[in-house]
Amino acid sequence: MMTGEREIELILAATEWLQTTPKSQRPKPAIVELRERFGLRASDAIIAIRGATDFSNWGGGANDNRTP
Repeated sequence: MMTGEREIELILAATEWLQTTPKSQRPKPAIVELRERFGLRASDAIIAIRGATDFSNWGGGANDNRTP
């Protein structure tokens, strides 16, 4: 069983990966990829996706196509 601290570290790593990896370079659907790549549960993968999406909506991330 994963400790809470390790779980948070993996969620943050997954969030960063999503933020820095363009969708065109992601080999699988996000939840599947995060579960395989980071060993996350589906619920933790969703948290990472939400974190990456929230960050992107605030003006950052690999999928931000907006111009300043």
